[in-house]
Amino acid sequence: MRNKVFSKGLMAAAFLLGASIPAAASVSVINTNVGGQKLNVKLFGFSQITAQTGDGLASSATDKRDSLRFGADRVRLGYKLTMNKVFSKLQLDFVKSDDAHKEGQLDEIIKDADVGYKFNNAFFVKFGEFKTPVGMDFNTSGAKLDITKRGMEKALVLERSLGAMLSGRKIGGMFGYDIGVFNPATRASKVVDNPLTTNKSHGVAGHDLAYAVRGMADWNDLHMELSYGVSQEAAGDNYTSGTKAEDYSVLDVAAAYKLKAMTLKGEYVAGSNIKGVKDRDESVWYLHAGYRFLPMVEGVVRHYQAHYDPETGPSTDLGNTYLGVNVFLNTAAKYTARIQLNYVIASGDDGFTGNIYEGVTGGYRDDVILAQFQLAF
Repeated sequence: MRNKVFSKGLMAAAFLLGASIPAAASVSVINTNVGGQKLNVKLFGFSQITAQTGDGLASSATDKRDSLRFGADRVRLGYKLTMNKVFSKLQLDFVKSDDAHKEGQLDEIIKDADVGYKFNNAFFVKFGEFKTPVGMDFNTSGAKLDITKRGMEKALVLERSLGAMLSGRKIGGMFGYDIGVFNPATRASKVVDNPLTTNKSHGVAGHDLAYAVRGMADWNDLHMELSYGVSQEAAGDNYTSGTKAEDYSVLDVAAAYKLKAMTLKGEYVAGSNIKGVKDRDESVWYLHAGYRFLPMVEGVVRHYQAHYDPETGPSTDLGNTYLGVNVFLNTAAKYTARIQLNYVIASGDDGFTGNIYEGVTGGYRDDVILAQFQLAF
């Protein structure tokens, strides 16, 4: 499996290397009039090839797979289409081509498949498979992350799902919102373990729903947002036939500030009733600082802190601190060609002995070195 993914990543990297020389973030392939309406279609894609090593790669106390390994975080290809007020997006991730299908969702290889209509900036609607509007970092493109990996908070948001969402942006020059209704968030690890074996009357499309709302404000270089989501009857590992699972809920508060070469970010995510188990709760917060010392070089520091409070037994904590360097090989469009290097320091209830951290947020239990080479167009 890993060899197949790596070979796909190498093929995509070779293709994208030739396509990403221009500074443009995407390639316009159609720009014409159709029936008096302007049609524009843009292709985009990126490949992220990785190398990693360290004790933090182990999955158990007896797992000794801590030596150098190669892989791919994402191998994406897609298009964006606009025609007057109509818009559409399709995005595929070939790393996910062999992943199991989730109940109520499209195949895992399909990251986004949506269509929509924009009445104006304050009112536009879309339908399909796309990101639910909970989580600032989660709703940042995978090609524009500050560190090599999605953070620990990703496991607590509602992930992508099939649904409908009403949105608005730049209302009064500074406000935005999202209001969405979706199939249950079965792509999310804190909602179900394996939705294919879960009782089909709990936490699946046609019986239950997921809801999410988000409000945003931008003032000069400061961005703030507050979001909340629910996935009904999150039938997970403790589900018993004939009982009613609890609804999973998540609250997110986040802010980002940019001043010239400096970037500051912070986010807090709290999930309640993990996998439908009453009083099984988990939270994650992070603080981030980045500074672009040179046009080509940015230094970053980010600390994650997770807290897991099970329904019974002691609570545990896990910290991951990322020390990193981002090298932009194309300073005119920094995400088209980028190398990221991270050293991750684990703290708290780390390791696999004693008081073990067992929350869904994952994280590294020991130190690890991560590298990623991204090419995009």
